[in-house]
Amino acid sequence: MVNQQQIKNQFESLTTLQAIQNQAYQMLVQGLAKTDFSMREWGILVYLEQHGQATASELADAFTVTRTLISRNTWRLIQDNLIQSQVNPNDRRIVWLSLTVNGQEKVQEGVQQVQANLKTFNQSHDLEKLTKQVETLSQQLAKIN
Repeated sequence: MVNQQQIKNQFESLTTLQAIQNQAYQMLVQGLAKTDFSMREWGILVYLEQHGQATASELADAFTVTRTLISRNTWRLIQDNLIQSQVNPNDRRIVWLSLTVNGQEKVQEGVQQVQANLKTFNQSHDLEKLTKQVETLSQQLAKIN
């Protein structure tokens, strides 16, 4: 049976984990500030770069959004010649999305831009804060176990 202290420790761990997630998200948003990509567009590009190709349904599942929303995001990326679609010759219902050469170059440029932006971001303070949050989470998890 879980007692009150265990519940309190688990809740504190969850709260700390959410703070870490928010901090990491804010750092990435700052890093993407000058790239002209939304977080989801950037995520789609990176996903395709890592996986080679995917369907809109796979992307929707990966980002836990609707297929309609992914289609809207991918349409802009297709129009910008960053990704391409290709119908599966064996099953015309399946459309594969993959990076174009231009898309591959933009991902590399985006990575460099994010890194440059993070260097100018208030990095030392935020990384220190993030490190403290991770240490706190580690201590909280030790209490649970």
